[in-house]
Amino acid sequence: TPPFRQQLGLIPYFLGFKTRGVEGAYDSMGLYRKSPDGQYWVSIYDPKLKLAVKDVPDTPGLITPAKDMKNPQQRSFWAIDPRDGTNYLDGVFMIGSSPRGPGPNPLAMPNGIRDTDEISMASGITDFSILHDDLAPRLSPMTEEVERTTERVLHQLFGDQIDVRFGAYSPTSGLTRFEEDVALDFAREGFRKMVLVRETTDNNNYANNFMTRGYVQRALCLAGFKDTFTYQQSRQVGRTPEYNLALLHVAKRHLDRLPRGSEVAVLYTTYGLPFPDRTGAGPFSAPHPWSKEVYHENAYNNYISFKRYLEAYFGDRYALHFNRAGKSGDVRLDNYYSYGLSVPQDFTANDPENRFRTLRENIDLAKRDGRREILVLLSHWYYDGRDPLLAIRKMQQIPLNTRTDLRQGKRWVEWCERVDSPTPVDCNPTDSSIVKLQYSETFDAWGREFSIGYANNIRTAIERFGVFPVGMNLSIAARGAIDREGGGSVEVKSGALRGAKLIIAKDAHPGEPESFDAKNYRAFHDPADNLVSAWDSFDAYIGSQNVPVQYLRDHGEAVSPAVLMGPYRTIVNRPATITLPISVKRKIEAGEISRLKAFIYNEASLGWDPVFVPAGSMPLRYDPKTRTASFDTQVLGVFALVVTDEGWTPVKGFRHRYPVGIDAVDLNVGLDTGTAH
Repeated sequence: TPPFRQQLGLIPYFLGFKTRGVEGAYDSMGLYRKSPDGQYWVSIYDPKLKLAVKDVPDTPGLITPAKDMKNPQQRSFWAIDPRDGTNYLDGVFMIGSSPRGPGPNPLAMPNGIRDTDEISMASGITDFSILHDDLAPRLSPMTEEVERTTERVLHQLFGDQIDVRFGAYSPTSGLTRFEEDVALDFAREGFRKMVLVRETTDNNNYANNFMTRGYVQRALCLAGFKDTFTYQQSRQVGRTPEYNLALLHVAKRHLDRLPRGSEVAVLYTTYGLPFPDRTGAGPFSAPHPWSKEVYHENAYNNYISFKRYLEAYFGDRYALHFNRAGKSGDVRLDNYYSYGLSVPQDFTANDPENRFRTLRENIDLAKRDGRREILVLLSHWYYDGRDPLLAIRKMQQIPLNTRTDLRQGKRWVEWCERVDSPTPVDCNPTDSSIVKLQYSETFDAWGREFSIGYANNIRTAIERFGVFPVGMNLSIAARGAIDREGGGSVEVKSGALRGAKLIIAKDAHPGEPESFDAKNYRAFHDPADNLVSAWDSFDAYIGSQNVPVQYLRDHGEAVSPAVLMGPYRTIVNRPATITLPISVKRKIEAGEISRLKAFIYNEASLGWDPVFVPAGSMPLRYDPKTRTASFDTQVLGVFALVVTDEGWTPVKGFRHRYPVGIDAVDLNVGLDTGTAH
């Protein structure tokens, strides 16, 4: 199994695999502590591996304190706590040394363990010692919440039609299992349909196809189960009403700390992946074809979707700046859209149009643009772990939390910088050369909302197997085939939903980005011109299910049935077009047409969110002849039309109802008073 960092291209091939001519780079040293009796050097990676102290040559330079090694990890700290100088690798020594040039290495002391594995272990000791007083292995409470709540929601939806189990890329003994082992259990128990899911915000080939499906299929093949399963996948949680609601709560905590009317630059920050490929194969190559990666398009569309929510909810209270000075709109390079786990060297194209900006680049750009309040809003990581608490901060020059902060559960940080320097300084609101910044936490405080959204994204893939929720009076009025590249449509011809229609757009750029390579590519630039439409071929349907239609009154008068478009929470990049019939007998007056709006049901809030206009789409279109209205969306679900009240704004209509919903014994408690009929 190739190591994670080598797959990502963070380290070259020859460090992950023995390669002829550069074998020494794979294994030339070891990291050890002395045994309590002083007789042995004991490997920190595998305590069974020992060297007798008397057998280690007394060669100058052969034994080096670990803290004196050059930090080999871009994403990790090494030995020393930058807050107070504590040496977490005190007593750890490197015996041997990596080659320092061509020719024999007189300091080589290979021990059979890949050097990068030992270095990763030492980095982990450092990082987790910075974050925790107790290094006993345990799951994050947020991970436990996501697993518990997601499983519960799925069983409430589907009953015993499904079996839900969890796996991991890298297991922790007694806590988690390899995803491959979980898949093998399913195979041996006779299952033949498998839904593979990821809790990642942003759909990417690396996580979904390479690390998840690729490893599962490889394990099944090696065990004699090749071609045994048919698969469906749920590839991301971002861009849905539930995800946007949870992230809205994260943002609210930080905006609420500012005076009303403040100008705030919002730097939406996601993971980031390299782009494009390194040219050619060989020992410096990375196996994943980054130029073909769908991540960049999906992650940016997720940003635009949330941007609409934040603008709608807070735009009348703060002057939110998503764009560079003098720019507006949704084009990527005009926005402060940031990659947190990237450095400029990850983007090898010379043309600025084909590059992506890092968080630090955007912080510095926003400061030069005259922004004096900056909110770094994290959107990819579902819990406050090593990446958001340490890796991003190291790579992007963000201050760490204090020990007291971490002990008290504070994961966000506030600090000030001067315009011309990333060094933290004392905050002084009267000094115009000083900028105040906030760096957010992730979703730990909103695990319920996140998990409800995650479960309903998984519902998408389950429904593609023809398995539907029970107990919510779901009925289907029309079906139709959708082709991944050719698109398709479904329309209800009769009955209460007559006139309801779903159109999935054709792929505007067939073969892209799949045909891209290291020399022929273009970076995603404009969400009004997505490369991809549907992510898969599937059978679409139109129907109804129990939903709280009475809550549409939060916005005004409902004038259509609540119509279910599925598979539920299907996501597309080129917007789909939905048409809904007007069901009230009265005429929609001319003065009401401008107040006619589409809404989508939010499973986490039990309310109805406005359907915001996707990039490049037209606003809602009303046809008085057919008494229908059409609008565009990137996410399927339950939709309805409302003539909104005079003076309506999204802020007045947003609701988050507790405790009905996930805490109820039955998800349908309180929901059976209204259906689509």
